[in-house]
Amino acid sequence: MACGNVTSEVNFLKRLELYRKEKPFQIFIPVDENAPDPRSTNIEFEMKEQAFVDIRKNLDDFSLDSHGFEVGIHPTALDPADFNNRETVESRYFDEVKEILTTIDGGYDEVFIFDYRLRNAAIPKEEVLLDMNDLSQWLRPSPNVHIDQSPRAVLHRIQLHLPEDAAFLLQGRVRVVNVWRPIENPVENYPLAFCDPRSVQEKDLVECDHVRRKFKGANMYMHYSPGQQWYYFGQQQPEEVLLLKMFDSDSTVEAKACPHASFRHPLSPPQSKPRKSIEVRALVFNYPAEE
Repeated sequence: MACGNVTSEVNFLKRLELYRKEKPFQIFIPVDENAPDPRSTNIEFEMKEQAFVDIRKNLDDFSLDSHGFEVGIHPTALDPADFNNRETVESRYFDEVKEILTTIDGGYDEVFIFDYRLRNAAIPKEEVLLDMNDLSQWLRPSPNVHIDQSPRAVLHRIQLHLPEDAAFLLQGRVRVVNVWRPIENPVENYPLAFCDPRSVQEKDLVECDHVRRKFKGANMYMHYSPGQQWYYFGQQQPEEVLLLKMFDSDSTVEAKACPHASFRHPLSPPQSKPRKSIEVRALVFNYPAEE
């Protein structure tokens, strides 16, 4: 049974002197080999062994504002095959996600879903040609510890997606919340691990530029430190939805962004079905209080 406290490995950003003078970057489009700088990235990771605490028996002890993550029971009306269809995901599943987000502390006045990702642990690494603009493409689980959006990237997205309302929305509370669920099977072989933001030092988070053909954004990668506290959700079922916070403009809350990564579960049985999951990313707004 793939549950209980375990130890496994995830990838952290290396502490390179290079990053003191050059910002980390990843380019997801072909780079001319004759260009003055033909590199597609300057990122280097290092694999570290990490202890992961299973939250299965204590689900009610965790919340978005205190820990950066929480769990709720939210069955979906979609069949597993429906998630292969982008139009179905955007027309039907997004409505379910918006309903799920009404349950978070403070609810919301407005929500804007800007992205989603499908992942399948059965995809061989060598066969993946990453196209970050194709939301219907199934990707492998990511072993790299990261936060999906940097604060600067969140500001850029609001100005990009909601230009007419940006000035008003930025006066209120702004959050980025990911809604993550398994598809079809319980998660056994590549669960998602998440780090308590209160155990993360600001100096261990480094912004990385992401360059695509039609978009430039940024995420955060994390250096390893011994005091980081990690969790995961053993045997997570398709109706058990994990909420992860990527950004929060409210300076009074303890948890503002939750680093996360996937790991190979050491107790996963050989016959276990590969993890399949969907993660929907949403801008969540609470309007400014009226004066």
